[in-house]
Amino acid sequence: MQNFEPGRRERQRAATWARIHEAAVTLVLEQGLPEATTAAIAERAGVSARTFFNYFPTKEDAVLGTREPTLPPELFEEFLGGEADLLTRTVRLLAGVLRTSTDAGEAFRRRRELVRTFPELRRRTLQHVQAAERLLESALAERPEAVAAEAEWAGLRDAGNVQPALLMLAGTITRFVFTRDPEGFNADHRGAVDAAVEVFRDVFGAGRA
Repeated sequence: MQNFEPGRRERQRAATWARIHEAAVTLVLEQGLPEATTAAIAERAGVSARTFFNYFPTKEDAVLGTREPTLPPELFEEFLGGEADLLTRTVRLLAGVLRTSTDAGEAFRRRRELVRTFPELRRRTLQHVQAAERLLESALAERPEAVAAEAEWAGLRDAGNVQPALLMLAGTITRFVFTRDPEGFNADHRGAVDAAVEVFRDVFGAGRA
């Protein structure tokens, strides 16, 4: 029988990541964000500065427990082959990419409390959102037919501008759903996203009346 338990190296990496994160949170709560330097966090966690930066690019990431967002191939394949409309699939994809930079559950709730306590951390969260949007922009630029063909099929005017408009709207909807119902986004991001897309459709429909 195969053993799917993570190997020793993976367990050690996870333990080191958690130790640095907990040290960062503890120091920030004790001393404040400016005083919790990367050197102080590394010392509290019992690691070198080099090790710190192997796990977290910034002290804000260490405090928040965040990482650079990624675009898993399976998420993009789902976008390309999904049955939902183009806008819904794009917002789902952006939300999925954003979730790769964070953990859900109680970690999500603690991050929210930390951001409330230290509003300066909002800047780093916004940078992750922007990074996720750039990932989508690059991925779609490599597969322009994914948007162009559907735009042409739907009879959309000015099809050449559909992709940038789509990405901008997806970012707006994602921010809307997260601001309106962060717990819903945490528990069921796809359901929350789909509901938010319908809200925007209603608004656009009212604008045409």
